[in-house]
Amino acid sequence: MMNGKKIGIITYFYFYNYGTMLQGFATQLLLSRFKDVDAELIDYRFGTKTAPRKLDVFLIRLKRLLVYFKEFRRVYYTGKYSALKLHRNIYFDQFVSKYLKLSPKRYMYENEIAEDAPKYDIYVTGSDQTWSPKIGFSPALFLNFASKDSIKAAYAPSLGVSSLTEEQLDYIGKELQKYDFLSCREALGSEMLEKVTGRSIETVLDPTLMIRSEEWLRYARKSMINGKYILCYFLGDRDYYRDYVAQLSKQTGLPVYYIPVSWKDFKKSNNLLWEVGPSEFLGLIANAEVVCTDSFHGTIFSVNFHKEVRVFVKHAGNVSSGDNSRLFDILKRLGIEKQLITEYKSGTEIKDTQIDYQHVDELLFAEREKSMKYVESIVNSVKS
Repeated sequence: MMNGKKIGIITYFYFYNYGTMLQGFATQLLLSRFKDVDAELIDYRFGTKTAPRKLDVFLIRLKRLLVYFKEFRRVYYTGKYSALKLHRNIYFDQFVSKYLKLSPKRYMYENEIAEDAPKYDIYVTGSDQTWSPKIGFSPALFLNFASKDSIKAAYAPSLGVSSLTEEQLDYIGKELQKYDFLSCREALGSEMLEKVTGRSIETVLDPTLMIRSEEWLRYARKSMINGKYILCYFLGDRDYYRDYVAQLSKQTGLPVYYIPVSWKDFKKSNNLLWEVGPSEFLGLIANAEVVCTDSFHGTIFSVNFHKEVRVFVKHAGNVSSGDNSRLFDILKRLGIEKQLITEYKSGTEIKDTQIDYQHVDELLFAEREKSMKYVESIVNSVKS
């Protein structure tokens, strides 16, 4: 494209995580909708060259040894199934080569992207927890490498926390001064950014929700399961949601299948689905009768596909703050907070509930309209 607008997206997209890869792809799809736009993901892998000190290596090994004794079962099951988990990466690699449009050059380290920065008309910091202090601030995700005369925007980044230290506030406040367009994925994050920048911050949808279900089905593989089933995709180790699933299966008579991530699910007695990449992930959710998950993206893909979804929280405590706030925020915006199950006593009968997807779609339509106007303002800021 010679005369079009070139857009470079920088985000986490290659950590063999379904939500991470699909949100990166969704941002690419979203920006590529415009006729005069050539959008691609900047192929930056967030590597580190810093070699640990010998003392640090010793302390890490000592800590691991203590963990092995304390958490023997977790370590045992994680090791036992590590090869199967690693084999799953093949399906992610295939998805990338087939669907993602990446920058011609791959950048492994911070200095590489700073020294030979890719050139675009518009640079976009993408979604996921790209501004999370828990993960660690990356200067590249604050577009420190972008040319001064280019447009700099953020689409749906997440802070992933409910409060920031003075040092973190100072860092973010300075870094965001260079941005022409600012947004956040959660209302709480938008409020925090408004305080630190003194600017109005748009709260926009995660990019995966900007892509309609019928379009996602183009990239989905047919479910490998015949008949009705309950699909579980759990990242955390809490027992209460596994007790809930056991009771739900008992009441409905439906078999339970797991996309295994947590060691708590690594059991031969479970129906474990190992050969699952992003395409298979989409197909499994799209064809499930019920989805049980503690994952943000597991939740919103279930909503996008109009599934009966039961949402759980990985961390005990306040559901409207911290890492839990991501789930609480989007469920509240779509009017389905009741799908969030924060506690459950084993063996208790589960009441049958049905999500009113007509109402959800009305709310989602309004959210999509608002988010799309924001995207259009970014794209239209540069003339072809």
